[in-house]
Formats: sequence, structure tokens, C-alpha cells
Amino acid sequence: MTDAYDLDTTGGAHGADDRPPEGGHGDHGEHGHSGRVTDGDETGGGLEESLGVTIPDEHVGAFVAQAFEDVERDTTWGEAVDAVVAEEALDAWAELSPREQVVELLKMADSFDERAVEELNAIPVDRGSPTDEMRERFEEAKRLRRNADVLRDGIAAAYDEGYVGDDELVDAVESFGFDTATIAEREDSLDAVANAYDLDFRAYGGTLMSDREPDEDAEEFEAW
Repeated sequence: MTDAYDLDTTGGAHGADDRPPEGGHGDHGEHGHSGRVTDGDETGGGLEESLGVTIPDEHVGAFVAQAFEDVERDTTWGEAVDAVVAEEALDAWAELSPREQVVELLKMADSFDERAVEELNAIPVDRGSPTDEMRERFEEAKRLRRNADVLRDGIAAAYDEGYVGDDELVDAVESFGFDTATIAEREDSLDAVANAYDLDFRAYGGTLMSDREPDEDAEEFEAW
């Protein structure tokens, strides 16, 4: 890739860096797959060691796609791409291989998660009631979280739609070095702040911590 695509500047989302994604195939053992989807332990093993199971090579792609899928959403690959790639950058985006495109969306999703954690870490949980600034940070963290989840759901759709195959998806995840630790920190921090100040928060997996009906809490990608 000679030119980096740009995120939609109306969104304010962080763009991916303009270096081409680094390659890097993981080791494939005789009986299973060794990936880099970890829980944050840099010295740990691969995918099957992190989860305590061995996943046959032919099922790893489907397993990863299912892990990325958001059961509350039905994002298509095209919708995910449209949400973050500006119209003037579509030609440069099209020059990327499907694997490279998945890597770029993984980078963006990870950036959204990191920013969400930063917002949440700036909210003290030992006050009597939240200030307007604290509420704004909490809402911004939820927006960033939503964006990250939409992008990963779009990646799962790319696999389901046949846009990326097993090898491409697994190689993209290994090249990026996907780590669930930031997502876990994000969820823990959201839960802590929401409980401290009785704020509305739909826990990961669909449990809404408020009295609103689910359809009243519909969430869309907001790249601003």
C-alpha cells in the first residue's frame, strides 16, 4: 500500500497508521492451531492455550468470527467499511487485500477501546454524585465502545459473507496480535462507573442496567 486511506473526518475517529500491515503467519501444529489471540499474557501460548481448548485448524476461522460477532447487532461488512472509510479514500482502500482490510479495522477497533478506557480511567468512582464532565466522559466511552463492537461485528460478517476466508481471517488476527485484555478492562471500568453512579449501561452480552426497553437503547456507529 502506497497511500493510506483516511477515516471520515466528520467522525473524528483515529485513523490507522499509514504503514502497510506487517505480515506474520503463526505456527500450525499437527493437531491444532497456535494463534496470538490472548488474554493479555505476553508470555502465554496461543489461541487454544488461552481458552483451554485445542481448536482444529479447519475450525479456527469460524471460531474467531464467532468471537467477534455481536449478538445484538447485524452489521454487514459493507456497513462497517462505510462507517470508517471516507468516500475519497475508497480507491486506496480497494487496493488493500481483504486480509489487510481486516487488519486495518482491527486497528481502529482497538484504538476505540483504548480511548474508551482512557475516558473511564479519568472518572473517579468515589464521589457522591457524578459531575456533568464525568457523565460526558461516560457517554463518550460508551460511544467508543459501540464503534469498536460494530467494527468487529463487521469483520465477523466479512467471514460469514465469504469476503475473507479462514486463512485470511486467522492471518489478519495473528498479524495484528489481537488481545482481549483491553476489552476486558473496558468492560470492568464501564461496570464500575455505572454501578458507582447508577448510570445506564448495557453490559457486554446484552444486559441493560437501566429501566429502558431494549429498543429504546438502540445504538449506532458514531464516527465523530
